Amino acid sequence: MTTTSAEHGPAATMRRNALAALPVPMLLGALLLALAGAPPLIALVLGAAGWLLALVLRQPIALLVSRRTTPERTATIVGWCSGPAEELVRLALVLLAIRSTEDALWAGFGWATVEVLLVVVNGIALASLITKTDAKSLEARALLEAQGMLGAQQVVWGVLERVSATAVHIGFTLLLFAQPWLVLVTLPLHSVINMSISRLAKRHLAATELVFAAVAAVVLWAGLAVTL
Repeated sequence: MTTTSAEHGPAATMRRNALAALPVPMLLGALLLALAGAPPLIALVLGAAGWLLALVLRQPIALLVSRRTTPERTATIVGWCSGPAEELVRLALVLLAIRSTEDALWAGFGWATVEVLLVVVNGIALASLITKTDAKSLEARALLEAQGMLGAQQVVWGVLERVSATAVHIGFTLLLFAQPWLVLVTLPLHSVINMSISRLAKRHLAATELVFAAVAAVVLWAGLAVTL
């Protein structure tokens, strides 16, 4: 199956957008190393494992719902489930395995880092998909264009979103380590953040990412304030 150079343009842009997020955990990790010292590897790995477990927990819901409703509604339902899945796993993590503020800090970073890696992998996979000309690939390309994900400007906001998401994950982990009952706040807030970005970024990308960055800064500040 052949493709034209025009068809490769959006794919190349999307691939660049995805890869642009890769330095985020490297740079933020270096900053944490400078500020907090070497990471406790167990906490770092457990944080990454926690995010993967939360992802796995959402899959049965996605499969069940996808059989009963439209893809759009499935995405909405799974999106709202992100808060319960991630925050309950995060709560279990801090209650069972986290013993210090340093552990919580690096567990939150590990949580965010594995999310970045999956975002990069998904972006590269989607870039390959939209170069094809079968019906499903064309449908996927149209959906990505409608969401503004094939524009060159996406790279800046995509990087900012990964920085903000990292701040949120670290902040939430610190908050739950200090006060586990705050899961009553982080659980709904997590879902609201995810769904707000998903819906508003389609029309107001820059404003959405800037507001998210401000929210992330507040969450991180709150997490540091209650633990330091």
